[in-house]
Amino acid sequence: MKKLILITLFILSTSGLFAQVAVGNWRTHLAYTYVTQVEETPEKVYGVSDGALFSYDKTDYGIERYDKLSGLNDSKISLISYSKENKLLLIAYNNSNIDLLTDDGEVINIPDINIKSLATDKNIYDIKFVGSKAYLSCGYGVSIINLDKHEFSESYMLNKKAYSTSVFNGFIYVATVSGIWKGLLTKNLSDIKNWELHSAFNANQLTVFNNKIVALRYSDGLFDVTTDSPQKFYSGTALSGILSSKNILVAYGKNQITYFKDLNNQETKFFDNPFVYELSSLDPDKQFWIASNESGMNLVNKTENGYQTVSLGIKPKGPILNSAYTIKFLDKKYISVPGGAWDDGFGTKGTIMYFANEEWSHVNLDTVKMNYTGNYVRDFCDFAVDPLDTSHIFVTSYGDGVYEFKSNRLVKIHDHTNSAIQTHYKVVGLNGYDRVYGICFDKKGNLYVANWATSNSIKCLTKEGVWTSLAYGPISLASGIMQMTQASNGIIWAVTKAPVGIFAFDPKGTLNNQNDDQYKLISSVNYYDNSELKSITPGHVYCIAEDKKGAIWIGSDQGPIVFNSPSKVFNDDFTGSRIKVPRNDGTDLADYLLDGVTISCIAVDGGNRKWIGTASNGVYLVSENGLQTIHHFTANNSPLLSDKILSIAIHPTTGEVFIGTDNGLISYRSDATTASTKYSDVYAFPNPVKPEYEGLITITGLKYKSTVRITDINGNSVFEGISEGGQITWNGRNRSGERVATGVYLVYAETSSGIDGVVTKIMVVR
Repeated sequence: MKKLILITLFILSTSGLFAQVAVGNWRTHLAYTYVTQVEETPEKVYGVSDGALFSYDKTDYGIERYDKLSGLNDSKISLISYSKENKLLLIAYNNSNIDLLTDDGEVINIPDINIKSLATDKNIYDIKFVGSKAYLSCGYGVSIINLDKHEFSESYMLNKKAYSTSVFNGFIYVATVSGIWKGLLTKNLSDIKNWELHSAFNANQLTVFNNKIVALRYSDGLFDVTTDSPQKFYSGTALSGILSSKNILVAYGKNQITYFKDLNNQETKFFDNPFVYELSSLDPDKQFWIASNESGMNLVNKTENGYQTVSLGIKPKGPILNSAYTIKFLDKKYISVPGGAWDDGFGTKGTIMYFANEEWSHVNLDTVKMNYTGNYVRDFCDFAVDPLDTSHIFVTSYGDGVYEFKSNRLVKIHDHTNSAIQTHYKVVGLNGYDRVYGICFDKKGNLYVANWATSNSIKCLTKEGVWTSLAYGPISLASGIMQMTQASNGIIWAVTKAPVGIFAFDPKGTLNNQNDDQYKLISSVNYYDNSELKSITPGHVYCIAEDKKGAIWIGSDQGPIVFNSPSKVFNDDFTGSRIKVPRNDGTDLADYLLDGVTISCIAVDGGNRKWIGTASNGVYLVSENGLQTIHHFTANNSPLLSDKILSIAIHPTTGEVFIGTDNGLISYRSDATTASTKYSDVYAFPNPVKPEYEGLITITGLKYKSTVRITDINGNSVFEGISEGGQITWNGRNRSGERVATGVYLVYAETSSGIDGVVTKIMVVR
């Protein structure tokens, strides 16, 4: 498949251009913090950071980002390599999908390895170019791409992991887990019998230099492996890569570049900063480009006086990490924490990330260490913002208690030494292991914390700063109280992992008196189906959301479950419901909404519609009652970065839906926003509508479910509709489907009762 890539400049002249993302459009929010790969071309330098690709133009110094929105066919890049002879960049993804990005901006997809069913490792570990062929070292052996035809020509199933290849004197040499194997290229190398063991030497990388085969072994150094008796010619345990040209061999590591004119003549440059994670060069005798992790991409010039580093620090702006495990909005500010946990923590760096006014920022905790392990902060799970002071945030961690922040400054870590938080009951006596996850405030400013595997699993920090424990028997020693949220009626709902279910409790506002508390663990949900009482017992429950009418939506591994009368949860006859969607095929049959689909997260938009994230099926947008599926976005039919959805949150003013995936964060501009309480800030965008614009025109700032009518200046109606929450879109066409002519168009909006209304204008230019 071929297509032209659409280059998007990361640096725009005004942030407002990003703020007015058109309805129906997507944008990615990827992290470019840690640059670990680099490839140089005659015009550009490409870098990869946490699977995201970008480039630096050597002429105009512009930075460009590349993703599915701009024409790539997948997400999460594992490897890139440039062929000067073929004028293309080969991009390998972590699922073994492959794109070829030509110097002219054409993208050619070669998905064969990705779609082929193999009961073995399909990862691509190395790329070598020889003429018009690309040799890929894979988990099963070697595959060869014919770059003229843009297709695979051969594959050699060696039944062992191949780390690197080199072609030399008519043979192909392959470094594998069981030594270096070679095969004569004129033979049928698809037949494994035509391969022979060249040397039992275990190498990580191979290259050809000065008519010799050179091998790098990470733990040892450089070797001449031309014969079956390897000869070491350079010792070094810090080397991570090698590259060669006709006259030069370069070996590099995190703090050095070593330059060889021959195997016995070398010169080494050591670096303190920037570190060398990877190196690329079109002319190693003159300069190198290096990927320097947090220091971005930098240039090293080779002069008569030695090496000269030009610390350019090139990398795009963005979030510090691609993990968006928990995301929420505080008014117009996006807030997220990475990390998370299940049976164990994920080992993700601890921070708080913000996105506001089109700028990313984060809280730096690089110098803070965890009490339990002594490692740096990691595995943040959830957070809560103080309703009495929005600069006051509490963050839970999987193993080290609760982190308290004030104006983005860490002020205290609450753990078993200074609060009611307890250590995991199985590791009492060790230096703490304070697993906390779910967290929420009530409307009075009291903080509730889920403390895993302890005698009292709910802890509370009152607004006066006093810790207390809530003794609820059904969840004593519970290993896994996940998300917690207080509903509008005051009841607090929590997801429990073990025991599996939903836990509801109401302290009645008397934290010093638990005698009046109500609580209930729901492990099995009763519901009616055609007047028949049935029961569903989820294997796992993952999330809770309250909609705008007070109903509680539960995400489980058997689809969504709805509590339409949540105030009755403590009654013995309490029931939930499962949404039955008619098949509309002439029968009276219906199916449960997303039956058997694992729901990982749910968010409610301004129109009371539900955005449902799944563990492996992408994102669904369903109507208010769930009977209609409005959108089903997957990685195959949309720019969605992955079908594994971790989190969803919606900007209340713009309706932009932020979707956290295991491959990073992406957002979609929806057509529903939180409704305004009055018609005081109604406007349309874009306005004026220019001739080249063919997208949707958005009218926003409306009251809930406003009736909207658009007419020309003579009063002829061209559009009518009902707003989704506080927003509605118009395609710029009249009732006959024709694009409207140049002119001023009047927008009339009013409430359903007709008591309140507003008029605004749209200028259309054709």
